[in-house]
Amino acid sequence: MPEVLTSRESFSTHEGFKTNVVNALQLAKKQLESKNEKANFIRIIMRFPKIRAVFDRLRAIHARCDKSGDGEVDVEELTEAMTELFNEGRAEGRDPIKPSVIARTLSLSVVEVDGEGEKKKQGLDVKQFIVMCVIGFILAEDNKGLSTFGGMLASKDDAYRLAMTDVVTAYLSFDREGKGYFTADEFSGFMTVSKRADAAKSFFTDERWTELDVTGDGKVEFEEFVYAFSKWVSDDDDDDEDEEEEGRNRSKNPLTPRITLALQLSKSILDKQKKDVNFMRIIMRFPKIHQVFDRIRSTHEKYDITKDGHLQLKELNDAMNELMSNQTEGSADAIDPNHIENIFMLSDLDHHGLEEGLDMKEFIVFCAVGFILAEAGGKSAKLMTGRVSDNDKEYRAAMMDIVGAYLTFDKEGKGYFTSNEMHTAVINCGKKDAGSLLTPERWRELDIDSSGRVDFEEWVHAFSTWVTAGDDEDE
Repeated sequence: MPEVLTSRESFSTHEGFKTNVVNALQLAKKQLESKNEKANFIRIIMRFPKIRAVFDRLRAIHARCDKSGDGEVDVEELTEAMTELFNEGRAEGRDPIKPSVIARTLSLSVVEVDGEGEKKKQGLDVKQFIVMCVIGFILAEDNKGLSTFGGMLASKDDAYRLAMTDVVTAYLSFDREGKGYFTADEFSGFMTVSKRADAAKSFFTDERWTELDVTGDGKVEFEEFVYAFSKWVSDDDDDDEDEEEEGRNRSKNPLTPRITLALQLSKSILDKQKKDVNFMRIIMRFPKIHQVFDRIRSTHEKYDITKDGHLQLKELNDAMNELMSNQTEGSADAIDPNHIENIFMLSDLDHHGLEEGLDMKEFIVFCAVGFILAEAGGKSAKLMTGRVSDNDKEYRAAMMDIVGAYLTFDKEGKGYFTSNEMHTAVINCGKKDAGSLLTPERWRELDIDSSGRVDFEEWVHAFSTWVTAGDDEDE
């Protein structure tokens, strides 16, 4: 067994940085031993859904950090994001941010090689960003004075902390000595000693080893493991993309992570205002929300030039150009057609496409998505729906009710909720009426794509049906 490293090395050199990572891994190993716990990867597989929820949040944070929109986060963007977290008090008691630590963390997290087996010099994509967060987390756990991005995210966030701990524990299932890497023999040895060998062998195939050993040098370092692990946790994302190939393809829409971020910001606002999200209370506000929906219906009818019950993309753009009266071509307030098309495709829940357009309920989805994106700022703040809400208290209240009702079930603001989460929320509500409203039939109305989980757009579509129930009979 290697000697436990006790002295901290300099973060200014690659070797010193790696030594500090090994120090942190050995500390994590000792903490497990002190609790009489063993690193058990199979048990952690059962926690993949919760880990995935945290990774989804990290994807949203990555999108927010990526100011250039190139899909990668560079040193400058990372420094800006870290400074923002530091100023928010997320590094209380820690030293100021050190550029050398930022640069070394980013460099170590670039887990991708070129044709010659050398690491590429670039910014961080989403999976590499997750690697950076995990490395930053364990370094901050070992050194209480060190400010890292991953460490600051752990401040007052138990779900994040638990997910990061699970990643480290999963790694230590193979690197039993905490030496900073494990070999193919150790990888195979895990399956031999596991009490659930059959389950282990079905998961840890030769293909898994190939995914782990990115550099092909016969050993897997900590950052390589985290890179592969992030893919395993989100493995069904690729299946989702295949299923959505002819649909709205939500997973590939560049606005999806920004919606998740906007939901988290909304959750943070509600938390700061100490407003307990209560679905039953929002049901009592259905009449007022209905009034706002009636106004949205009028707007939909006004700009439905063809009178076919749908707003095509061109009609939608015409409506937005008129409502944003100060819009002038080439100005800073100009509408980005690609941006509007992306929201349009997210709202197209019946998959009819750009030519057929959005029906009234899908237009409500469009407005709600535009509202939360506007709340998050950036380009989305130029949207009609956000601009309207600035001067319309009733509209803003209705949109916040939609978001608040959604967050009753998606407690973490991760961008979706499952039937189990919905069931738990109903039980915790303690109101008899809630159980009668949120029935299996309601779930089928919510889960439009039958994926087993409900995203924000699906929620708004179903919610609009509930609020306007009876309108068709009235007509």
